[in-house]
Amino acid sequence: MKVAKLTILLIAALALSMPAWAGNVPEFDAVGCDSLNVFAINNPIQYGQVINNNIGPYGPINDYSDFRFACLGPYCASEMFFTSAGQGFPDPCFGEFGYLSALTDAWNEATYEWRIVLQMKPESDINLNIYDCVLKHNTFDVWESAEQTGRYRAPWGQLFFTPNQNPVISVSAWPGEYPTPGFTAPFTMDARPLPGLDPPVPLIEAFYTSKALWSEGVIMVMPETGVKNTQGETMYALKQGDIMQVKIYVNPNPTDIFYGPDNIILKYIGIVGTYYYGNFCLQTGS
Repeated sequence: MKVAKLTILLIAALALSMPAWAGNVPEFDAVGCDSLNVFAINNPIQYGQVINNNIGPYGPINDYSDFRFACLGPYCASEMFFTSAGQGFPDPCFGEFGYLSALTDAWNEATYEWRIVLQMKPESDINLNIYDCVLKHNTFDVWESAEQTGRYRAPWGQLFFTPNQNPVISVSAWPGEYPTPGFTAPFTMDARPLPGLDPPVPLIEAFYTSKALWSEGVIMVMPETGVKNTQGETMYALKQGDIMQVKIYVNPNPTDIFYGPDNIILKYIGIVGTYYYGNFCLQTGS
């Protein structure tokens, strides 16, 4: 009898410990080759650890992360960056690292779009980091002309902030190669407001403000299968291979704003064993 009880206890303990065996690791994803993303390779204390240590059966997954020429999922989507702002030129905040970005100058408007493939199944909320360069109009030196979106100084010197003169962001999730059953159409991602975290807000043309060369963060709610988002859409658990579409519309505003292909990074905790490999990174930049 004692042996039977001990066996039952051991089985229960093993069952409880099984999720821990799977393992959970930090992961990030971006357009093109993640391990060559300019904001990742120049931040070795965080991103560098992930690049070097998140290793699956075929090697470091962020060295096999280029999905720009793929055809994934029912919509045949691929990773991409698109902008209506114009051609890319050396970025005034990050150009010394060889980075190119496209300018939307003051009181003009443009759209930017990123499609990013998840290389692991998330088991956490997903942080969306926005790296940008925001300067006063017609200036190209962040050390003299740093600015905040939606902010301007009146002729008499007073500073004003106008929320509706800030960029807006929209994010949706698209099914990839191995979607959760039933996930056949895109749905809107929700975000947790900071501070407070609740209630969630829809990421549909949501205003955000950014400044100088600093990054801004959006915490996106991890979708759960069968749960409705704030728009009443049914959400599905995201899996490796699914695609996040990020759109930024720059409203007419008093500042110059620069974005390029590397400016959006997704960060989350991935489940070990749910790797998704893309093309090997042969190029020297994203």
